Amino acid sequence: MTRATASIVRRVQDAVPEHAAADGTRRHRLFIAAARAAAQVFLDGAARRPEHAQQVDEIFRGLGYAQGRREGSRESMDAAMHAAMQCSWRYLADFAVDHDLSSAALRELADALFDFLAHLHRLLGEGFDLAQDARGRDPGAARVRLFRLLRGTADRSAPGHAHRLDERELRDLAELARWPLPARVVALAIGHDHDAPAIPPSPNLLIQAHPGHVLVVCPAEMHAPFVQQIMRSSSGPRIARSWPVTVVETGAALRWCQRALDLVRAGVIPPTPVIDCAEHATQLWLHAESSLRRHLCQQVLRPLLAEPANSRAILSETLLAWAETRESARALATRLGVHPQTVRYRWKRINELLGDSLRDPDVVLQMTLVLKASVPLWTKGDQSDFDLARVN
Repeated sequence: MTRATASIVRRVQDAVPEHAAADGTRRHRLFIAAARAAAQVFLDGAARRPEHAQQVDEIFRGLGYAQGRREGSRESMDAAMHAAMQCSWRYLADFAVDHDLSSAALRELADALFDFLAHLHRLLGEGFDLAQDARGRDPGAARVRLFRLLRGTADRSAPGHAHRLDERELRDLAELARWPLPARVVALAIGHDHDAPAIPPSPNLLIQAHPGHVLVVCPAEMHAPFVQQIMRSSSGPRIARSWPVTVVETGAALRWCQRALDLVRAGVIPPTPVIDCAEHATQLWLHAESSLRRHLCQQVLRPLLAEPANSRAILSETLLAWAETRESARALATRLGVHPQTVRYRWKRINELLGDSLRDPDVVLQMTLVLKASVPLWTKGDQSDFDLARVN
């Protein structure tokens, strides 16, 4: 029986990835124990061991409840039971052949097996429905689901999605979560090095904690006093805040705030206590996809990347100043704090490296964007662009 139950569990976990668990883990041991208990009750006969049958009922009802509580799908639960039924039937058929059972005896045994498995399936469904019902009445669980829904709006804001947020689902979840649905919200990411800041509970706030930062969705009109309160009550937090957005843009706004904290750590954005995403929108945009920035950098600045480190630093600084202002050598010298002749020497070298591309407006625009995104990384010591240039 031990080998058979282990095989049934393996078959279920192979067939339904949602239920996969490594051998020896708590979840795997739970599945093995449930399968063994069920097999024992079936072989013994539920009528002969009613107390064991009751325990198995509770185990399977509990498995269904756990599936519903963690927001697993009913479909995967049904698929798991179907896989268990198929595997059990194979063992039963092999048993019938090995023991020369008559067709009548096999039918009787098969009917008993399928009735028993259908009973276990009903218990799973009962537990699942109980969890769904309990979760539906739980404001805390509804807030978790609501936050997940709002974070998912980041994907819906892409071209072609047309902000397809299910407004009815949003209203229903907001009502269950007891969250007064605002017209506009501000997203915040509160970074911390040690303990998370204490955030007083409020029905108006949606909060999700992560290692190193806390995400908050706040009605737009309430965010300023909330930020002041956090800054007064905590030591050393750094808060990135979005500009006011519609609720459907919440996911994108949360992503901007997280990216802002990442760019502070990378040295791209100055480390101020409060980071307004609106003031750094260009950098947030340019760093939205790091692989694209690296690709464009290799494409338009490759000759510059091959220069020695000191030359590369001063030439990129000069090229960026020119691209942003298109000023004369004298004006650039004042801006950079060097002699005009120094600027002319640098510009001569830049022309040697980049040539005709400096006369192509599209290429110059790309250079400007790439330099604005990359120079702060280079200054901070990021070598990835130069390493990639050497490899390619």
